[in-house]
Amino acid sequence: MHAVQVLIIGPCPTDYDFGVRRQVFAPLLGNGIFAQEGLAWKHSRELLRKQFARTQYQNLNHFREHVDNLIEHLPGNGVIDLQPLFFNLTLDTTTALLLGRSVYSLRADIDQDSENKLFAESFAIAQEGLAKRFRIAPWHFLYSPAEFRRACSNVHRFVERYIQEQNLKREKNTFEKSEGFINQVAEEALSSKDLRDQLLNVLLAGRDTTACCLSWTLYVLP
Repeated sequence: MHAVQVLIIGPCPTDYDFGVRRQVFAPLLGNGIFAQEGLAWKHSRELLRKQFARTQYQNLNHFREHVDNLIEHLPGNGVIDLQPLFFNLTLDTTTALLLGRSVYSLRADIDQDSENKLFAESFAIAQEGLAKRFRIAPWHFLYSPAEFRRACSNVHRFVERYIQEQNLKREKNTFEKSEGFINQVAEEALSSKDLRDQLLNVLLAGRDTTACCLSWTLYVLP
């Protein structure tokens, strides 16, 4: 999963291929940048690169609310495993930046929002399934249990429903630049499915790499 940054900013892979990685990731990530090669990869790279160049992602106010939610989970004394909290933190911040609204997995009242809770749980199950498929490749097709397929479908439905609610396809030329990453990518996405896949690929990258970096940083601090 840590190769995400290389895929986004590195040279276009024209003289080698990713083997079965496309098939490994397809159930969740579809035809996003993780699984693409050649010209398709180059198109996705340019599409996403321009969005990350925008200054709104340098505004730390986007993260304040979610960091406060994380702090509320910290005990006054004793030992706590921070990595699960970091994964929830980065899920909350990344969904806020990508979709324009957070799933608030760190909020105490998430149990009252069944849709957000289902998405957060399904995304975790789907990611774990991708990791298992990746480890047993090229026999990845042997791992496709009902729970994994159902989790991928739940994640897809969540993002697709949000795309439909925003009416992105019909009104893509009327978006305000400040409305969020999803609106900006929609301006150049080839289809609603292409938009969904790109968002999920960036969500995976933005969540895992940042959460792991935070975990290791605190682990190695004296």
